[in-house]
Amino acid sequence: MSTSDLLVTPAQRDRAVEILQEMYADGRLDRFEFDTRLELALKSRTRAELNGTFDGLVSRPVPTFAPAAFTRPPLPARQSEGRGMGLVTHWLGFPTFFVGPALVAAGAGKQNPVIRKHAVEALNFQLSAFGLFALLGIVTGVTGGFTGFLFPLVGLVWFVLTGIGGIAALLGSDFRYPFTLRMIH
Repeated sequence: MSTSDLLVTPAQRDRAVEILQEMYADGRLDRFEFDTRLELALKSRTRAELNGTFDGLVSRPVPTFAPAAFTRPPLPARQSEGRGMGLVTHWLGFPTFFVGPALVAAGAGKQNPVIRKHAVEALNFQLSAFGLFALLGIVTGVTGGFTGFLFPLVGLVWFVLTGIGGIAALLGSDFRYPFTLRMIH
């Protein structure tokens, strides 16, 4: 089976009609020829029939496009500026908890909006984690150590999410930490 025997899609017919309208608007077709070719394009079932509507007009057939279900959406443009510093900002939470991201937000964050976005997100997460650790400490003290087993679990989640935040910043992603109170904007 050759490609000229393939059935055309409504999108391909619509594109052919658009091309014919452009040719008519450019004055390359008169009204009678436009109407005739438009009727052929709308009645065409195969690519050969659709391409035949352009005989004598263009040197190549109408471009055929893949159906929308088979096309890949365009990737969003990622900002490369500030990605390395975004990684550093998130990972400063390891040794300094919330102090490092706060210093970056106050310093480099004023000059670069990408760095500020990452610094504020890291700062909010580190403050939320600090508050959770403090609350967990109080609850553990009140319950006589009963909830102390949660410290390693919460610490592991904090460690993993801080690492993921840094890697996501390096890759240019708009990463947002889960379980975060966003107090700083």
